[in-house]
Amino acid sequence: MEEPPPKEESNARAGAQNPSNLFGGVDSISSLPDEMLHHIFSFVPTKVAITTSVLSKRWRHVWYKTPYLSFPHHKSSLESIHETLASYTAPKIMRFHLYVDRETSEASERSHHVDSLIKFAISPNVEKLSLVLNAYYVFPDFFFSNSSLKQLILDSWNYIRPKCTVSWTSLQNLSLRNCSLDESFIKVLSGSPMLECLTLQSCSLSCLDLSESPRLRRLDLEFFNSSPRKCHIVAPHIHYLRMIDFTQKYSLVDVSSSLIEANIDTIYFLPRFWCTQDDPSKDPSKHDYQVMMQTMLEKLQNVENLTVGLSFLQMLSIAEFSGVHFPTFKVKTLTLKTTILRSAVLGIAKLLQNSPELKKIVFYKT
Repeated sequence: MEEPPPKEESNARAGAQNPSNLFGGVDSISSLPDEMLHHIFSFVPTKVAITTSVLSKRWRHVWYKTPYLSFPHHKSSLESIHETLASYTAPKIMRFHLYVDRETSEASERSHHVDSLIKFAISPNVEKLSLVLNAYYVFPDFFFSNSSLKQLILDSWNYIRPKCTVSWTSLQNLSLRNCSLDESFIKVLSGSPMLECLTLQSCSLSCLDLSESPRLRRLDLEFFNSSPRKCHIVAPHIHYLRMIDFTQKYSLVDVSSSLIEANIDTIYFLPRFWCTQDDPSKDPSKHDYQVMMQTMLEKLQNVENLTVGLSFLQMLSIAEFSGVHFPTFKVKTLTLKTTILRSAVLGIAKLLQNSPELKKIVFYKT
């Protein structure tokens, strides 16, 4: 009969299977500083951070003071989020993200819960606030007053119409998506004296005047939804412009001569004079097209770093064919995001021909 292994050997085997013994009996997670644990939590939703508390005794209550809170899942009711935050004790929130869909909102007391969550977020001097509100909501006055907020990302199918004075004295980065804006948006701009970067994606508006925002350097515009009104954009102080326009409703009225970088693409459409066999000189749409393209090209002539897409290159081809005068560009780096099609070759050639200072070409096949 085989004898059992010696006690010391048995203990050695047991020890080899004990994770604590692998690290010299030390809980490696517990030895991490709070700042590192908080940094780890910043990459996961708050609900996930809470469930990981079973990994370590010390980790169990660390999430109470993490400065990063994220509630991205629509399955979480607003009431359950309130229950979670009841245990939260951090003196300051660095980043707060909240997602509210129509189903979640209807299952709760609607704006009352959203109001209280936003108030909770901004009260401990939040610096970065991200809100996705896919339900009807009227922003309360207290939302428009905050001295610590530096970055605001708002995706909301609602009107942004502040009736009060806006006071976002530290706001540097503002990103709005799917928001309806009107003339009251000037309050947001005037109440954000430190604004450096503005992003608008699929937002409806009739005029965007940034002349009273002297610190604004970056403007990022994406327009995909058709609008019955044409929007004029005045941006005399920007250094960087990204404009992706698939509506043909937006025009640059004024941009700064200090604009040094631009990323432009727009819808490709065939003007009527391009599609008919009639004499193009007799088609009034030709003159309108020439004026539009001439104006756009003049706005870009001082840009040093230029990125253009296929649609814009096709429009340049039509412009060259129809006799539009091309200015001399100061482009030093040209990035082409396109497939080489016959309809774009003429535009590419003219762009290269009129860029005598060009030093570098980057090509991305799309």
